[in-house]
Amino acid sequence: MSRNENKSNWIWTGDGTQGKQEEPRIVYFRKCFTHSDKIRISANCRYKLYVNGIFVQEGPQKGTAERAFADEAEIGGYLFGENNVCAAEVLYYPEDSARRNDSLYYSPFPCLFVEDLSSEPGLNGEDGWKYHDAGHIKITGEPFVPAPIHGSEIVQGCAGLNGWKEAGFDDSGWQDAVPYSLFDSMKPVAPFNLEPRTIPRMEHARKSFREVVCVRESAAQTHESLKEQWEKMLGGTGTVEIPANTTQIVEISAGEEMCGYPSLSMAGGGGAEIVFLYSEAYGIPQGEMDTPAGKRLLPPVKGDRTDFMNGSLQGTQDRYTPAGSGTKDAPEVYTPYLFRTFRYIQLRVTTKDQGMSILNYDYLSTGYPLEVKTHLTTSDEKMNRIWDISLRTLKRCMHETYVDCPFYEQLQYTMDSRAEMLFTYAVSADDRLARQCMDAFRRTQRSDGILQACAPAVSVNVIPGFSIFYIRMIHDHMMYFGDPDLVREHFGCVDGILEFFRNHLTDKGLVGSVGGVLFQHRYWSFIDWCDEWNDSIGVPAAALTGDGSITMESLYYLDGLHAAAELAEYIGRPDMARDYRRRAENLRQAILMYCVGKDGLIQDGPGQELYSTHCQVWALLTDVTGIEQGRRNLEKTWGADGIPQCSVSMSFYLLEALKKAGMMKEADRLWEPWKTMLDNHMTTCVENFTDQRSDCHAWGSLILYALPAVYLGIRPTSPGFETFEKNTDPGNLEWIRGELVTPKGVIRIQEGNDGAVS
Repeated sequence: MSRNENKSNWIWTGDGTQGKQEEPRIVYFRKCFTHSDKIRISANCRYKLYVNGIFVQEGPQKGTAERAFADEAEIGGYLFGENNVCAAEVLYYPEDSARRNDSLYYSPFPCLFVEDLSSEPGLNGEDGWKYHDAGHIKITGEPFVPAPIHGSEIVQGCAGLNGWKEAGFDDSGWQDAVPYSLFDSMKPVAPFNLEPRTIPRMEHARKSFREVVCVRESAAQTHESLKEQWEKMLGGTGTVEIPANTTQIVEISAGEEMCGYPSLSMAGGGGAEIVFLYSEAYGIPQGEMDTPAGKRLLPPVKGDRTDFMNGSLQGTQDRYTPAGSGTKDAPEVYTPYLFRTFRYIQLRVTTKDQGMSILNYDYLSTGYPLEVKTHLTTSDEKMNRIWDISLRTLKRCMHETYVDCPFYEQLQYTMDSRAEMLFTYAVSADDRLARQCMDAFRRTQRSDGILQACAPAVSVNVIPGFSIFYIRMIHDHMMYFGDPDLVREHFGCVDGILEFFRNHLTDKGLVGSVGGVLFQHRYWSFIDWCDEWNDSIGVPAAALTGDGSITMESLYYLDGLHAAAELAEYIGRPDMARDYRRRAENLRQAILMYCVGKDGLIQDGPGQELYSTHCQVWALLTDVTGIEQGRRNLEKTWGADGIPQCSVSMSFYLLEALKKAGMMKEADRLWEPWKTMLDNHMTTCVENFTDQRSDCHAWGSLILYALPAVYLGIRPTSPGFETFEKNTDPGNLEWIRGELVTPKGVIRIQEGNDGAVS
């Protein structure tokens, strides 16, 4: 059989660099065709698809070493007669973890996959495709270590590439793409083992920037006149003319934190340098610090996020040098490959001998197509505003995966995602992204039973307690959607996690030392970001003394046993349920025997006079302490000086504990940090109360779950939301009104201070 008969639809450059490159690389592909309705497309690692110069979609869905995904693209609506062009930009990362994106799986097989699904296929990858190595684009890391996104760009504009995505472009100088043979591509590993996409395509909308905040530098004009010129350009009613050999520094605002692809159209400006700085907020720079992984740019000191007079912008950068070939009729356009996260963008334009006209600057927003169906308002206007910034935060943290923060990491963490999933259920009853999330974590299980803390991810990062949040994900899904097949699929992983903790029990029956401080121990026993635990990077101080064990990990294990027992019963495994409950009771008794200190408070470590609000919260939620004792413990620790307090992430569980203890009247205090966010003119929710690194962190969207499930108390009491309770306790709210979506339909919340439902 000849090689031609063994061609696949997987193509690459054929230049002998397969799997050998040391830097990220972008390769352009194009093919002329007459007609096609639909194609199937994938790539290692990313593609952006265009038909006749029009952006269609990006992908593929993020996969793992065992599982890759392909997307279908409806392209019939983008065709112009019989002369059409399909084009793709493919980004490929090398193996070196310091030069890659941590959420994109690496395979030594760079490739583009195109399969034409039409009746007369003309776009198959096996022949006719041409490529150009986009060596004018250099992908660099972010100004912090590690660089989990690694997507900043230094780009030299290239006049010879103008219009390469469109028909009529002369590609005679391009080389023929080379297909992989069937023997090379038929492997049960990524990227060749394609499965259908499991989540919707991302949603896009063309948007304009809201305003010019300020002009920092301008030699040719007054700042006010230049600001007016930029504002007209942003509004589509003018252009910005920048003379030769001048510098302009302008800062613009999107009006709120956004995720999207900014696009600058220009004419002239050959040899100029344009620096785009993307930032979440104005703040006071602090410089750098040394970490075990290298130098790290410290987060700025943040107060009023709009204070451009006293603050400056800090963030990631792209650099673009125009070719100077653009005209007003056929402009030169720069758009970064990966989406950017920004509320503010600073543009620093330095021209050389040729002046420049900036014709347009806007962006294509991107994100998961979340359909919000829950709409609640309260008697407290600030709570309503907190709902608004929380909903925006959730939306910005939903893409092909849930992400912890869209600006810094874009990683799907277990603790973060469990909360994000519940927020999603509460506002949309949509479980598609949640199913992706649970499956991604199931596939990371290590030989000892524990899971990765984030997935998909290239680097290894294990936080033992986070695996319990995965068990909670499965339990949450069971209660909301009632899918026994999903529970069965995940149950082996659940049991493996619990075996990990059982195998690490001490002679006292407590969970022993299973982790410790980041970079110093095998695993990271992170619990929360709070001032008292800063030196140990979010780990209770009790881990640094005694036998290294911390009570929180025993409480996590106890919570996992409780959830797993109900999962086992649901899928008809009563013996396992009884075993889990027996183990849970033994563990509960061990905590009561060895971890109770003065006045009945739960210690951070067995026998150690160290206390935190966290242990009191989790002891109450897991029934280690009764309601009365739990209330007393919260009253003694919550807000007490010198006691580690629950930060944003743990406020979810603090609020649940306040509800269980009958302390909803006191819950107003919990929302004070969110009210400070409003006072500081934030449009999304902050990551923590310590360094406030990220201004958009989805675990801060607590109110999306709090109003329906805690204040109104509407939550499922049997799998699949077949039955639900209404345990309303509005605290100090006079009323809650609106509509609440559930998997079984919409519940209308009537007027009244009792939050009555119908």
